Amino acid sequence: MRTYLGVFVLVLVSGDDTTILGVLEDSVLLPCTCLELDKEFKFKWQMEEPNPMLIYKHNKTLSNRFKDRVKIFLTENNDNCSVLLTNITAEDQGRYKCIFRRGDTYQKSNIYLNVSASFILCQTKNSLSGGGVKVFQCNVTGRYREARIQWTLHGRPLTDLTETRITHTNNTDALDGLYHFNSTLSTRLNWTSEPRCDVKANNISTLLSSGCGVRTEKIVGNSNRLQQVRVWLKIIHVMMFGLTLLLLLLFSKRSPSTQEVNTNNL
Repeated sequence: MRTYLGVFVLVLVSGDDTTILGVLEDSVLLPCTCLELDKEFKFKWQMEEPNPMLIYKHNKTLSNRFKDRVKIFLTENNDNCSVLLTNITAEDQGRYKCIFRRGDTYQKSNIYLNVSASFILCQTKNSLSGGGVKVFQCNVTGRYREARIQWTLHGRPLTDLTETRITHTNNTDALDGLYHFNSTLSTRLNWTSEPRCDVKANNISTLLSSGCGVRTEKIVGNSNRLQQVRVWLKIIHVMMFGLTLLLLLLFSKRSPSTQEVNTNNL
């Protein structure tokens, strides 16, 4: 099997299912080994839960939701019925099944795709303001809109109390492809430990990386980095081609003078 950059794959075996972890907007490989595949039946992939639908069968992508997002490897390897699912969405999370026939029996491979959203989180604490109020600030950047900031203390969620105030301001226009979430917690209480801010996303899990002042391009994904590598490779190829032409031009200009010198010597 070829190696693809920008593909995030982590396999966990649990019972009859194989759980695959994929990151929102990245690509993920749904594995299926089909030894001794019946070439007449070929194979098919279908989503079992939460919305049953036939995804792929006999060289055709059957669901419009997965159109142009499914890559097959069987033409490269007769024992490989895996599919590469690109540009993962939150709706892709669920249980999948690979079905193929081996002789007179049907073989099945069950996959559960767990989709996560990636966020960068920065938590800061301001100096004591007037009246002995402690102020904590939480800034979050990510590529998934359906998310919110949750403050906790000793693992328990915090809400507005008599001496604790929590405010949220979100920018979900995503003109740059990123969503920005901000929250401020102010309190007069003297806690023995500091509160922590977390990110909760609707229906999917989260992957958090901490860093204040970290460039937000970090969460764009491996696929964008791969595109940048390809661009630089093209630039290098063009430069090498231009250098080759320049050397040929210089050599062609020097050749006649060399021949003339040889003639004069005769």
